[in-house]
Amino acid sequence: MERNTLEKFFTGKWFVVPSYQRDYAWEQENIDDLLTDIEETIETKTSHYIGTFILSRTQDEGGYHVVDGQQRLTTLTMLLNAVIEHLPGEPKIINRYTFIRDGAKPRWRLELAEYNREFFTRMLNGEQPQAESKSQRLLRKAYDYIRGYIAEKAKNGNALDLYLNSVKQLEVMEFIETDEGKAIRIFQTVNDRGRPLAVVEKAKSLLIYYSNRFSNGKHDAQINEAFGDIYRDFSRLKEIGEGNDTKIALVAQSAFSEDSVMRYHFLSYDSDYYDFKPTLNYVLDGFLKKTLRAKQGNPDKLSSFMTSYVTDLRAFFSNFLGVVRRVESEPRYYKLLCVLGLSTHLYPLFVRLQGRGLLDTPVSKSHQLTFADLIEIADVRIYKTRGTDPAKDISHLAVDAATASPTTIASKLSDIVRRFMDDGKFESDLSGDMYSNEASLHILLEMGEAWALAQGNPGYSVKLLVELMRSRPTIEHVFAQNPVFAFPSRGFDSQDQYRLENNRPGNLSVLEKDLNSRCQDKTPEQKLQDASLYKQSGFDVTRALVAEVATSGGSFDAKSVESRTTRIAQFAKKRWPLWSMQSVTAGTE
Repeated sequence: MERNTLEKFFTGKWFVVPSYQRDYAWEQENIDDLLTDIEETIETKTSHYIGTFILSRTQDEGGYHVVDGQQRLTTLTMLLNAVIEHLPGEPKIINRYTFIRDGAKPRWRLELAEYNREFFTRMLNGEQPQAESKSQRLLRKAYDYIRGYIAEKAKNGNALDLYLNSVKQLEVMEFIETDEGKAIRIFQTVNDRGRPLAVVEKAKSLLIYYSNRFSNGKHDAQINEAFGDIYRDFSRLKEIGEGNDTKIALVAQSAFSEDSVMRYHFLSYDSDYYDFKPTLNYVLDGFLKKTLRAKQGNPDKLSSFMTSYVTDLRAFFSNFLGVVRRVESEPRYYKLLCVLGLSTHLYPLFVRLQGRGLLDTPVSKSHQLTFADLIEIADVRIYKTRGTDPAKDISHLAVDAATASPTTIASKLSDIVRRFMDDGKFESDLSGDMYSNEASLHILLEMGEAWALAQGNPGYSVKLLVELMRSRPTIEHVFAQNPVFAFPSRGFDSQDQYRLENNRPGNLSVLEKDLNSRCQDKTPEQKLQDASLYKQSGFDVTRALVAEVATSGGSFDAKSVESRTTRIAQFAKKRWPLWSMQSVTAGTE
């Protein structure tokens, strides 16, 4: 390990970010930290250490793979390029050859992984390439921010010369290893500006270590390629799940990371150390480390496990992305993931079924229900309406789903639903307070679509669903939460009875947020008859209510709440039915 100035570190080297590395991920806060470090070196007139770079030699003379430090190195390259662009004549040429591109080769001093390489070099050349991924948008945002920062510096006489000299004198520690596998193992003990290593990164390093220590590096290439795909697939699925039009609540959470997906994978992976309630540390220490140690004395078993585990983990990330991508073009998956918000506990099973190509497969020749339907039934009935989690049963089924027959999977899932939410319990819960229930929006949306189809209209497209969700749908009380009339009235004997009935499904509908605000403290008749209120809604369930009340004479009372509650419960039982291998028709016994 050697300590050098940044200038010496760059001299004579060509850096390549290998494909297994993460994409560029620095935000403005990270860049500001680096800029602050440089400002301190200028103010104090001292050198400043900015971290360790772990490199592995390539077969090219002077070529190195960046095992650790690519975020800093990429940012420093953008910073140096922005400064050099303001230099005159010969200083510009000399510094550009040293830090950016060697004109004699010609070759770029830093080449990002292939999927970002051309974008990065075109950007450094002063072009405006179209950003096609999150990492490219972050690169563009970072470079624009840095260029603006340097442009301000350039306004102040020779300040830029002083600044460039300070950057050149920044100190780095470089560790160069001829064996890339060993370099990756060393990476496990190094943090990038104090950022703790993710469990996925630790798992990769652990696998590389065992590959080198017990298999002579036999699995290095497979591990590197697999984790490169893992990082890319996760970046893409995160980008989709965070999208304004394709937002998936689970994926959009800031805490949702590669580690989350790795944990879901463990919940669907058959192992001697299986636990249906694992922490991330257990996945790494209680499962992966223990399994590798248990097999290290038998090279064949160790090699077999590493091959199968890495292959399966890679496929799981790919299949997770495959599931998430479906919200972009398939309405049923948009509704399932973006409207209903599939329970996190069902994702391991859901992804396994995606990987086996079973989600859209009918559960038997005589039934039209698909495996995706069974997942939705379990979510609506058990996780949302009842609000419980049969964690052990579902997680064990997720493990079985990797190899069990489709009939076995369908039967077990049906049995779980039957045990935890039979028709009697489902109907009872749907007749009570559903205002804050996570299933309400989905149930009412589906009921509205069924009404629209009955009128001869087409089913909901993804485009229409996106428009509806953009309106920020809210659950609307037909009778206002606070009564606007005295009792007895409208079939309510007292205010206590009114409050008991208020949150039942029959008194609920869906409205755009701005319409919901306009409906405050109005009577049902005012809401139903005013052309600027319910009649203006884009939600079919609300338009159906308008038509229903108009047909029945124009009034809405306590009996209306009761009868509509019954109809919603009956619709839900039919739409998300119980099912068994013995049933003759889907949803019947």
